[in-house]
Amino acid sequence: MPDATAERLRQEAALWAVTLADDAVDDATRAACDAWCALDERHARLLAEMRRMWESVTPDTPAPQPARRGPSRQMLGALVLLPCLLVAGAAMPWQAWLADERTGVGEIRHLRLEDGSRVALNSDSAIDIDFSGSVRRVQLLRGEVFVEVAHGDKPFAVVDRDGTAQALGTRYAVRREADDTLVTVTESRVRVQPLDGGDDRWVDVQAGQQVRFDRRGVTTDTVPAAPGGLAWPQGRLVFDDAPVAEVLRQLGQHRPGLLLADDEALGALRFTGVLPIQQSDAALALLASALPSLRVSTLSPWLVRVTATAPP
Repeated sequence: MPDATAERLRQEAALWAVTLADDAVDDATRAACDAWCALDERHARLLAEMRRMWESVTPDTPAPQPARRGPSRQMLGALVLLPCLLVAGAAMPWQAWLADERTGVGEIRHLRLEDGSRVALNSDSAIDIDFSGSVRRVQLLRGEVFVEVAHGDKPFAVVDRDGTAQALGTRYAVRREADDTLVTVTESRVRVQPLDGGDDRWVDVQAGQQVRFDRRGVTTDTVPAAPGGLAWPQGRLVFDDAPVAEVLRQLGQHRPGLLLADDEALGALRFTGVLPIQQSDAALALLASALPSLRVSTLSPWLVRVTATAPP
């Protein structure tokens, strides 16, 4: 079959593999997939290939660990006396370094909090935990956190420099970015309140939706969350017809060193599929196998360049 047709069918098979891997997949979806497979013998063969690929890169999800406390407050008090911490702008990096919980680049950590809530920390992230007041408070200092909130007598909120995302249900993620904060809700709803917005300026985000905000207010309309956008707690990145440059950008966030993408050469290349977060070299190999024009050059363990050959 022509190259364009082969690539399209591989992309469709990859998307079905992602869909079927969801524990919540229903009978109607399975029937639709069966119908797709029945259309052409190549469909079933490619789907089986993609499902084998999925299983081969599915990492074991580590069991949640009890949250361990960071450096003592006495140590923190001593450190803030150091002259280097008095330099303007130096507080936040030190705050993240001394956080109660933090992860390195490429690391994902699962925690169980004292109230039974579960937390997943994305790559290069940091949080402080404080349940001593009237609110169960998780302060996001850097990166991204996903929470499954246990029922309790006190409200539960994730707080960062831009404001508060208070749980009105159980499951949501908060990601701190350069200019704003992204909240994505997977179950029930979350009340987002910007820091400088006042008590009457808030927005409720429903399950399946996401919103961006900064300390002054909501910066985007509430929109549907991207399918598979919160697969990272399970150690995967899920893409649906995504530009390869964006795929590489996300992989680079989970990989130490530099992952350089030749955006001009990559052009309009797109990818649908699933890649493992904590096996970065394997992820690049899978990407290259799905897109034969891709060229991955490992210049050193800390420097990888990705480009593409011109179509014939």
